[in-house]
Amino acid sequence: MINIPLVMSIASGASLLLGFLLFNYPQHNITPNKWLGFFILTLGLAMMEIFLVSQNFHLYHPAYFEVIGISRFLIAPTLYLAILNFTSLNKSFKFVLLWHFVPFILVLLFRVPFFVSGQNIDFQSPIREIVFFVLQLALPSQAILYWVLSFRRLRQHQKNINLFSSANEKIDLLWLQSFLIILLIVLIVWLNLVFLNIQPLKEFTPLIYLICIFFLAHFSLKQGEVFDFSPADIRNLSEIIEVKNPIVKQRLTTDQITTLNDKLNYLMTVDRLYLENELSLPVLSKKLGASPNDTSYLINEIHKENFYNFINRYRIEEAKNLLLDSQYQKLSIIGIAYECGFNSKAAFNAAFKKYTGQSPTEYIKLSQNRGS
Repeated sequence: MINIPLVMSIASGASLLLGFLLFNYPQHNITPNKWLGFFILTLGLAMMEIFLVSQNFHLYHPAYFEVIGISRFLIAPTLYLAILNFTSLNKSFKFVLLWHFVPFILVLLFRVPFFVSGQNIDFQSPIREIVFFVLQLALPSQAILYWVLSFRRLRQHQKNINLFSSANEKIDLLWLQSFLIILLIVLIVWLNLVFLNIQPLKEFTPLIYLICIFFLAHFSLKQGEVFDFSPADIRNLSEIIEVKNPIVKQRLTTDQITTLNDKLNYLMTVDRLYLENELSLPVLSKKLGASPNDTSYLINEIHKENFYNFINRYRIEEAKNLLLDSQYQKLSIIGIAYECGFNSKAAFNAAFKKYTGQSPTEYIKLSQNRGS
């Protein structure tokens, strides 16, 4: 049998430690990590409840225990605000975001009589049943809503970075997406505790919580900077990503388009700029002598591609040549990938499959069969 209070106390302690580290000593993504640390701290407090109940803490210190319970209404909003900041170029705080904490404030105000007198508000039936029903559904509904909002925000981020990055695997936040999947499992397990109380699932709940925290600790402490750009580049990229209306068709004149496109073709075919594995839209725009907005317009409207696909198309053409070049036969597939500007074998294989319909190995075999 699993000692549920003991395991939950370990998970809670690990959460509080990780939350403290993220909140006070973030090395990258300072604002997002402070929100992530806040989320982990509130999650740790929620996990602590089971251990505290086993120690009869709720009987000796009911007011403190009630505050810990109310803090659960901070878990979902702080997670969303962490992901919102991870995926936003502009990290400045907006007061409109405070509305996310309205449920917490309302519940806190609702419990003020308990803190003052130790007595709950006495509602008459059927008001009592309605209040109980609303309170029972409030936290699960909030958790589900914010999980959906967080997941959608991450998916949008993964689309947005295609507009300015050619090395997405470093900034796509897949570790956060994986964490959200694990968190979904935690959410399902928690809903079982609240509504269904299926015993076999209940037994493994503490271990699932503990694994969730260890997973987040591993990736959150080794993360890199998501938007490693200058303030000027940040402003330009914000205009590209956060624009509400479609790009104006006549941003550049015909002569400007011709001149810039000729220079862009030169940079890609002669200078082979695509071989730089950290190539980004701001870097390319500086080489081109144009603003990131104009460069993005040129690639999107003239070449009908986003930045990521535009660069990878050249890289894959280079890879197709190198894979069949006898001078590069000593290189492995990953070696070829690095030579062409990719940072990982997974990104190379995915791009190669997209543009050729084959894996690199299949492409080599098919080409050799045709030549024999």
